[in-house]
Amino acid sequence: MVRLFTRANAYQLGEDTPVKSRCAKTKGTWCADFFRQAPVEWKPAPRGDNQCPDKCNNVGRCNYDTGYCDCPAGWTGTGCKTRQKRPCTNHFRTPEDPSTVPRSHIGPDKRDLNWTEPGVTPSRCYGICDDDLGLCYCDGPLGRIPAPDDAPAGTPPRQRGRPLMNQFEQPSTTYDGKPTWGGETAYEKVYGPEGYCNVTRSAWKPSCGGPEDLGGEYCDQPNEAFCPGACSGHGSCYLGFCVCDDGYYGHDCARRKAGLPLLPSTISGRPWVSREVHEPLAAREPPPQPSRRRPLIYVYDMEPMYNAKMLQYRHASAWCTHRHYTSGNKTVYSPWCYGVESGLHEYLLLSEHRTFDPQEADFFYVPIYISCLIWPVLNYADFPVFYSNGGTRVMHAVNMLAEARDWIDANYPFWKRRGGRDHIWTFPHDEGACWAPNSITSSVWLTHWGRTDPQHMSKTSFHADNYTMDFVSPRQPKGYTHIIQGHVCYDPKKDLVIPIWRPPLHYARSPLQGAPAKPRDIFLFFRGDVGKTRSMVYSRGVRQKIYNMSIANNWKAKYNILVGDGQDVQGDYSDLLSRSLFCLVATGDGWSARTEDAVLHGCIPVMVIDGVHMKFETLFDVDSFSIRIPEADVADILTILKGLPQERIQAMQANLGQVWHRYRYANLPGIANTTRATMASNAADPLAQEAAALSKSSATRFPRPFRGDPAVDDAFATIIQWLHSRIPDTR
Repeated sequence: MVRLFTRANAYQLGEDTPVKSRCAKTKGTWCADFFRQAPVEWKPAPRGDNQCPDKCNNVGRCNYDTGYCDCPAGWTGTGCKTRQKRPCTNHFRTPEDPSTVPRSHIGPDKRDLNWTEPGVTPSRCYGICDDDLGLCYCDGPLGRIPAPDDAPAGTPPRQRGRPLMNQFEQPSTTYDGKPTWGGETAYEKVYGPEGYCNVTRSAWKPSCGGPEDLGGEYCDQPNEAFCPGACSGHGSCYLGFCVCDDGYYGHDCARRKAGLPLLPSTISGRPWVSREVHEPLAAREPPPQPSRRRPLIYVYDMEPMYNAKMLQYRHASAWCTHRHYTSGNKTVYSPWCYGVESGLHEYLLLSEHRTFDPQEADFFYVPIYISCLIWPVLNYADFPVFYSNGGTRVMHAVNMLAEARDWIDANYPFWKRRGGRDHIWTFPHDEGACWAPNSITSSVWLTHWGRTDPQHMSKTSFHADNYTMDFVSPRQPKGYTHIIQGHVCYDPKKDLVIPIWRPPLHYARSPLQGAPAKPRDIFLFFRGDVGKTRSMVYSRGVRQKIYNMSIANNWKAKYNILVGDGQDVQGDYSDLLSRSLFCLVATGDGWSARTEDAVLHGCIPVMVIDGVHMKFETLFDVDSFSIRIPEADVADILTILKGLPQERIQAMQANLGQVWHRYRYANLPGIANTTRATMASNAADPLAQEAAALSKSSATRFPRPFRGDPAVDDAFATIIQWLHSRIPDTR
């Protein structure tokens, strides 16, 4: 039996903590240099006064820096005067022949023309379609009543109605019993005399999975929706798009038009919002303090199609963001492992490192929501696509990124200034930036996939993500792969492999979080997809081989090695990790989430991935707290681990205790509050107190809880500190 030993967590992490302690186990001087830099003067934010045409048609918001209008879903073009519809299956192809010519299937009254006609897509609507968003609402007394056709632009519907969010909630038959295409709920439950769309309190209730701003028992009560930074308390959130108060502007309404006085933020008056965010520090006048540390980062106000509209188009509120709201304005930290995309965006909007002055900026952050596009948005309806229906998800993502770079270059002068070297792009997707367009290879890439081989091919088993497979369309007669070929997936000289998003409760039972320490009685642990029905392309065959060896040799009974999927290995995931000595980290279709799971629970990561950098490998001495086994030696994994000296195991455990907090995202106010509450609750547990007392009197010491502020030196802060070291290389 082996217990986790640490000696390091006694130090407190805070501004008064010695640099040596805060920079434990780091490689090079990047960490110390950040803390020892000379602060720079914090100047008041510049404010623009360029007018926009015709008040953006009363639907968009004016960017007073550029004089351009940012348009919400349903609108586009100069002055937001062009309609940009997203109909509910307005065009469709039959499942039998996806190449058939699209046909109109929605009438001018926004109703499906024929419920019984073949043609199924997720957005098919047997009610009233909101064709700005592609969302379906009830027909009937509690249904949607659109604004009149001759109403001024921006007029809201006369009645929003109750939503019918997905095929499972659509009626399975017409009123006279004819089968519909795709509906799975009895007609009477939806449209009967006592149905959901007809009476205030019906027997049947839908799932209320979205839209996010509707909650309650019957999905019709107003609810907060997620916008990064909560529109700074100077606007309202329209499902991801900030509608700014008069005179305020920007993606998050953080800035005030020149010559107008600043107004108090409404964030403090909404406790469910103020718990999660605060007004951006960079927007305050005078600045909150005389000076601040570099790097200074300018966050682009992008064309909304690249971020805000992706949030508006998502048909499930729990997808593609790091947090979302549920009924009663309760915040949920999403298990969505790609959440660093919105999380990093929100962090930078609030951070003291944000600047509104591009002339003083060290970096330019490009907030693009690719994971929203390729998971909940793409293929839900016929729009948006980049650039044609069909093709791989990667094709659409590549084109979206390339188009976003061109948009920046056309609207701002800063790309040309340094050839894009000071621009930052985030790649949380399975195969990272392997498929990034060549036009952005000079930039800094934050990725989860540290693959280093120069001649790389896609190794995903998921057809839709295979970036090696080309697709020809009228917009791209040569295909798209020629615009991504010739660059590495990750360059350790300019890029950084960052941890994936894990919500705070994911590791709540970790002893490093103050939960009761347990004996490390599980020798080797892995729970997840072990490729039972996959080809050997998946995980490069590693998970399959280890799983088969464990079954064939009865490792569970002999050594208490738990390897398998949820059927094979049952129990609380965080608890199992907290009891494990070694944790397998093997690739799936790309990066593995198991590095973070292991480190956050004090389990020694066992890396079986050739040619791939571990998260933060260029920053920390990862060999001091992890084991790396070549894929060719996977058959000997048990012999290798059994042969490790006890002294080395204890040293790795001690080293884990000095770095683990840098693998969690805990800086945002609400997440920090949740983490503090978890730490306090764990500390009050009698079992934790007993373990702490035992550790003081025993030669074998249990893991000690992290006692510093969780908002300090987390993963976000680590990225910022590293970016400071990169400033000279961007010039």
